[in-house]
Amino acid sequence: MRPTGQIVKVGWGPQPLNFSLDPLVQKAARIQGNFGHSYAIWEKVITLMACGKLDPTLLPGRKAPLAEWQVCFEEMASGAIVKAVLQPSMNPSS
Repeated sequence: MRPTGQIVKVGWGPQPLNFSLDPLVQKAARIQGNFGHSYAIWEKVITLMACGKLDPTLLPGRKAPLAEWQVCFEEMASGAIVKAVLQPSMNPSS
């Protein structure tokens, strides 16, 4: 990370972090968290699903290896898909 850079953490992750934040403090980095939904949003989603206005099986429009992240981001930005699921390879040969 460059000095005065920024890290954004989206969603939840495994605990504990198992590393020191001191190097980030030394670089005067900005750390920001983002949690993308709330109880009110879940209520709306459940209501839309219950009345048939939302088919959750259509949301992940693409599953792709992590190497194809740029294509996925372009498809989401254009509106071609709503959500992409990026899957990091556990096997370097795959």
